[in-house]
Amino acid sequence: TARLNLELLEQTLRNHEGWSTWTPHWDEGEFAGGDHLTVMQLHESTRDKLLAITQSFLHKALEIHRDHNPHNTPPSSHHSPGSHSGSNFVLLPPARVLEYFLRSYANSFERYYPLTSRGILDANELLHCYYDRAASLLVLMMIAQGSMNIPSKEAMMLTGGLTEACRISLFDLIERNVIMSGDPIVLHSALLFTVQAAWSGDKWQMDIAMGQRGMYFAMLRHSGVLEHRSHAPAAPDRRANTDQLWSEWIQNESRSRLVYSWVMVDQDMSLFHDTAPLFSVTEFAAPMPDTDRLWHAKSAAEWSSIFEQVHEFSGGFSSVGSGARPLSLRDLFRHFLADEMIPLGIEMTPLQMRLLLHPLQSLVCQYSQLLSCFSDTPGKRTQSPRAMTAASTRVRLEEVQSLLQRWFDLAERYLKANPMCALMQTNLIVFHLISLNAVTNFPEIERLARRESVDGIYQQLVWRHKRCIADVEEAVFHCGQVFRLVRSMPRGIRPSWWAAAIYRVGLILWTDSLLQKDAVSPNTNGMFPVSGPSFAIDALPADHPLIVRYLTKREGLPCVSKRHGSSMPIDQAFAMLQHCVEVIDEGAATRFSDGIRSKLERLSRG
Repeated sequence: TARLNLELLEQTLRNHEGWSTWTPHWDEGEFAGGDHLTVMQLHESTRDKLLAITQSFLHKALEIHRDHNPHNTPPSSHHSPGSHSGSNFVLLPPARVLEYFLRSYANSFERYYPLTSRGILDANELLHCYYDRAASLLVLMMIAQGSMNIPSKEAMMLTGGLTEACRISLFDLIERNVIMSGDPIVLHSALLFTVQAAWSGDKWQMDIAMGQRGMYFAMLRHSGVLEHRSHAPAAPDRRANTDQLWSEWIQNESRSRLVYSWVMVDQDMSLFHDTAPLFSVTEFAAPMPDTDRLWHAKSAAEWSSIFEQVHEFSGGFSSVGSGARPLSLRDLFRHFLADEMIPLGIEMTPLQMRLLLHPLQSLVCQYSQLLSCFSDTPGKRTQSPRAMTAASTRVRLEEVQSLLQRWFDLAERYLKANPMCALMQTNLIVFHLISLNAVTNFPEIERLARRESVDGIYQQLVWRHKRCIADVEEAVFHCGQVFRLVRSMPRGIRPSWWAAAIYRVGLILWTDSLLQKDAVSPNTNGMFPVSGPSFAIDALPADHPLIVRYLTKREGLPCVSKRHGSSMPIDQAFAMLQHCVEVIDEGAATRFSDGIRSKLERLSRG
């Protein structure tokens, strides 16, 4: 598919007439509260420079894939000069179209990986202030990321081809000059490629992203950005120069944001691939990103004023120029483990709360994997008092669950004082998915869905159900919250992996309903016998009395809300999968969500 993606890119870039009349199919209401960043108009000189470098990237990528073409068939791009709307040379889409894609990138990607300072995305500045090829890579990856979110055939062709062309040129850039492996622009481009490819819906690119992330993580470690750098307070005579202080702060903050964006990438990819994160919390000695209010300040004066508020010093002393920075993730986690967050008055931003979930996810993964290794039949040998057992491992896992609850309490405390935002909604979704991993075995659930080692015997189904779901009520609760949070987010700004979250909760509820359906007696009218009122698990907040009653007393009939207001009990296995298809249809369609939808649809047909 890599070669096909490149040929489709070449084809669409030859279609000058098509791009000149192209308009995006999006509703402004899909972006909450307007644009996240201001996207500056592209200069013609910027587009010309981008075009020249795009042509070289595409040429190189096509040459590589043609050299590796086993059948040596002539590529589809070798057409006569009259093909592709009468053009035989590639041109980038018009500046207004590229700006649409950059705007889409800013509204989606930058909400979760806020790497652009001053609230302004200026591709012109990027291309004229940095090394041409590296900066062009970054801008092209931004365009590819933005076009991925636009439901159109042309945008899809652009996305797949640009991603592959940039992947090859990124690798080539690093190979030619190993010093570039530590360059922030290169690491930023690599981050964009990894996220783009990981959720592209293209199996080749998704596999490449998983395979190459370790290489990029190694580059990040080798660059030294994970380590602590002491920032001495500015000399008194320099404190008056707020422009210089602001510029230095942006440089340091950019480094922190790049480092911790990779942490989130590690977390997301590990979570949805059911693997252990590659980073360890002990590696993160660098300060975490500061508040977005500081990051988006548009002038030195505005930054200085906000800095005084965020890092307020007692005694009336000015904090500007003091070198004050947030804690590192390692130190924050240390305070979190000691339950010192509230006593010490440590306030977290949504981004910092997201980062705190990374080590918790690592712990859940570690103990869940260990638990799955124990035999289901108790051993007959006498074990020593210090032997590791399934019971002792469960205790450890329960301790991690109590830490997750502590995180959730801090999140609720934050939300009482601050409005909900897309990043906080995503944090809560990730929290519920990690919590689900503590009470379910998703790889086992997928094996059941593929009918591996299934012979249809009821006793075996009971055994498989027990292996798949350790705590049904807890799992149902977290599934409902994932549904609720995903559906509450505007279609245009959901995280790239939102459809995978729906897939996971759908399969968990499907697995549970398989046993519930078999356990139903003839006189229960298709519902498993549970006392208490019915309630919508995807419409009620976590602290609702019906949810609390269900979790504590195991009472109530859980249902899901249909699009038109009706509800459906969760004991209907294949109807549940069809419901997940409908939920995915409510969101913005991408190649990735279409792939997830197809998987669910195949399963729902039994």
